[in-house]
Amino acid sequence: MNRPKNARAIIFSCFAAACFTLPHFGAHAAEITWRLQSVAGAGTTEYKNLVERFAKEVNQRTGGRVEVKTFPAGMLMSSATVVDAVSKGTLDVGHTYLVYFSGKEPALKAVNEWPAEVNALQGYNWFYEGGGSELMRKIVARHNMYFLGVSPLLGEQIWSKKPIKGVDDLKGLKVRAAGLAADGFAKLGASVVALPGEEVYTALQRGVVDAAEFTTMPVNYGLGLQEVAKFISVPSYSGGGTSDWIVSRAAWNKVPADLKPKIEEALKVASMDYNTSAVAEEKELMVKLEKSGVTLVKWPNSEMRKMENARLSVMKDKYAVESKDYAEKLDSQLKFLGKLGYRAN
Repeated sequence: MNRPKNARAIIFSCFAAACFTLPHFGAHAAEITWRLQSVAGAGTTEYKNLVERFAKEVNQRTGGRVEVKTFPAGMLMSSATVVDAVSKGTLDVGHTYLVYFSGKEPALKAVNEWPAEVNALQGYNWFYEGGGSELMRKIVARHNMYFLGVSPLLGEQIWSKKPIKGVDDLKGLKVRAAGLAADGFAKLGASVVALPGEEVYTALQRGVVDAAEFTTMPVNYGLGLQEVAKFISVPSYSGGGTSDWIVSRAAWNKVPADLKPKIEEALKVASMDYNTSAVAEEKELMVKLEKSGVTLVKWPNSEMRKMENARLSVMKDKYAVESKDYAEKLDSQLKFLGKLGYRAN
């Protein structure tokens, strides 16, 4: 049977179009693919605007040579085991709080916490400009990790089922806390309960704890804590801190030298943009929370100072005694705070 004259032309055109539309396997394939689990929960602004933004920045800045697959808190493993997994090389990257690893490395106690907030970006600036990166990278390196960098955190508050007006109200109270917050609250008489962040909502809902500190207001709001805790103590008892980004040594060593600074810059850009949006979001949330029936319990300066003193006492008399590396870190941080105008009692 004779085909129409244009049949071959049509077939050729279709074939040519298919060639151009078929995926070019390998043309833009990533040289390196990382799996990253964050301490931020799915749906939170921290996860969307910081973690996913970081992944996009890495992809863009490396020209697609490095791909970061992100997973929210609890998706691959408990938040409490992320640092251990990165140390063992079973997870490439962790966006976490290194305090989770302090049982194995005492120098990491209160690693991203401060006795007092003088400047909201003090932890971020100390890491990048005040000698923090050198100290912290030395510590985590012995656990087969590279300390990629930090992201500034808004201050943390105590979310509770009944009003907490000062340190005396903490006595005997069951409080979910971790790190310096846990030891500081315990020093003030609270009964501290250790729980990963993804279990905080349920613990408050079921009465396992009376109050909880976990992370920043936008993230806590995203987790729905306002549904089970109708009182929030303000201002923040813990400000100027950071969240931590760690990469397994094996994963970091595979990154070509020309891409490493691009990945670090990607984190800085994502971190500062997220911080700007988070500050604005927190202000809006305070208004929204009060309108929804949540009570903001204002602590006087005298009570805040008692909290600061308890935290500083734990840092000096406990953590610094247990670890020379921690003592060196604390000395560096306090000198940095001093330059910002902080004076301990």
